[in-house]
Amino acid sequence: MASDQLKGSFDPAVQSEDDSLPPPPNVPKLSDRYADESYKLFQKLQVTDPTPEEARKIRNKCLRRILPFLCIGYHLMYVDKQTLGSSAILGILKDAHLNSNQYNWLSSIFYFGYLLAEWPQNWALQRFPVGKWLAGNLVVWGGITLLHIPCNSFASLFVVRFLLGLSEACIVPAFLLTMSMFFTYQEQAVLMPIMWSIGNASPITSGLLSYGVLWIKTDGFSPWKWFMVITGGITVIFGGIVFLLFPDSPVHASFLTYEERAQAILRIKENHSGIEQKIFKRYQFIEAIKDPKTWIFFLHAWSQEMANGLTNQYSLIINSFGFTVLQTTLLGTVSGAVSFVCLITAAIVLHKTTNARAWISLASYIPGALSSILLLSLPWSNRWGLIAGIWIRSTTGIAYAVVMIWAANTAAGHTKKTTVIALYHIGYGLGNIISPQLFRPQWKPRYKPTWIILLVVAAILPSLCIIALRIILVKENKRRDKLQAESDVRDAGIVEEVHDNGTTVTHVVDSNQLDLTDKENLTFSLLKNENHKVIASIKVEHVRIEKAIVIPKDQTGVETLLQLRLQPDESSSSLAKHILRLTLFSCAGTNILSGLGSRI
Repeated sequence: MASDQLKGSFDPAVQSEDDSLPPPPNVPKLSDRYADESYKLFQKLQVTDPTPEEARKIRNKCLRRILPFLCIGYHLMYVDKQTLGSSAILGILKDAHLNSNQYNWLSSIFYFGYLLAEWPQNWALQRFPVGKWLAGNLVVWGGITLLHIPCNSFASLFVVRFLLGLSEACIVPAFLLTMSMFFTYQEQAVLMPIMWSIGNASPITSGLLSYGVLWIKTDGFSPWKWFMVITGGITVIFGGIVFLLFPDSPVHASFLTYEERAQAILRIKENHSGIEQKIFKRYQFIEAIKDPKTWIFFLHAWSQEMANGLTNQYSLIINSFGFTVLQTTLLGTVSGAVSFVCLITAAIVLHKTTNARAWISLASYIPGALSSILLLSLPWSNRWGLIAGIWIRSTTGIAYAVVMIWAANTAAGHTKKTTVIALYHIGYGLGNIISPQLFRPQWKPRYKPTWIILLVVAAILPSLCIIALRIILVKENKRRDKLQAESDVRDAGIVEEVHDNGTTVTHVVDSNQLDLTDKENLTFSLLKNENHKVIASIKVEHVRIEKAIVIPKDQTGVETLLQLRLQPDESSSSLAKHILRLTLFSCAGTNILSGLGSRI
């Protein structure tokens, strides 16, 4: 069992790779079968840490190749989540003979499928190439979207919506794993709100597509069916492109040279986590289940998503304020614009500050709470005040984006990380199953009980979760800092490789190649995202390493630093400029999709 492999200590009878350098004592040891995928690459080539210029070049290559896929993928996913809500005002209620309760259950059944598939999908993402598995699910997802078209009853739509949830359960976990393999935690904290801003701008696309298809005059083919044709067709095409161009991991990234692949892994070693491991490790699964942080993140996901039932009620609620169908489609775009601006602002603040994730997330729930208060207290005649209450709720997308990547980044060890991500999205799925049922027909049109529930469960409760997480993580980081200051915390380990002739060879490797969990690796930081590196126990703040000369590993297994040339770090501004260019590119892509609908 994997856990047994990690508990062993150094056996002096085992042959070392270099007899003159005995392996270090008191460090983790495991079979090469359980090592991270990066270990295999480093056994084939020897590379040094990338220089700042090389690191920027690799980072920019990764941004150019990966960020547009993530942004477009998130955007398509959120457009798809609004297909039912958009179709509600485009004729699906009449064509499929749906009442309010049946419509609500079509929203919930999607997340039953999502919830059921979350664990198998995360298992498959660990077992199979991430890019190829993602592409297959995208093609299936687009195909199932097209299957809505012949449906003319509640039963047929019920089945199709369930199947759609099964295929979409892969998307977010795949994107989170990809980010963790290619980018540092500090970069992820900035990138996640940017990607989520593109995703949450989807009401702009949905609104313009809805407006466009309303002008299509074809007998027997309703506007909502054209909506499905466009969104489903684009998703299938996108899946094909992902299959051809999206990387599975840095080890297999064809847009990087072999040396750059190894350096891409070294570039993110400050994460103190591996990139990929294809073997399920039971002890890591158990550790994730026993970790209190896992369940606080789960509770946050569940409570926050209790408000997401509004997605499929959005158009119907705006329409009930007295606006026409055409006006509703255009007014629906405003929430997308609000969400986009707020998330971009959050990304800028995260880039300019350190350890502000909790505070930014808490601030985003203030407009969400105010939204419920406005919708409870304003008179029905004040329709612009009511719709403003709907629009400002879009700020809560900040907390979802920030806390989701926070959950992934506070777990190390591939099995543990995928388990935490899976449980987070199980909470997400449970919240989305329940939330459509809050919009009960007997509570129309004011939905006062709904807004009270959302105020308590979807604004106050997730805020308490964030406060609890920050307290726990700050306390644990102080404990780890104290241990590193007082004792010899090793940042290395041993991998045993058994050759065909039965000879066992040991390799002293960086702990990042051992696929250790955050509990096992005491150098792993649970919260910090300051602009610093730790090299051979020397903390270097606000500088970057221009050149490092190293000698072979000594008996502690840590590379000895001989010479450093330091200069002010300009990489942060470079990163911001590069991300801005790619964000504008992704926005242009989504606007093209929007234009397709408005020009038909």
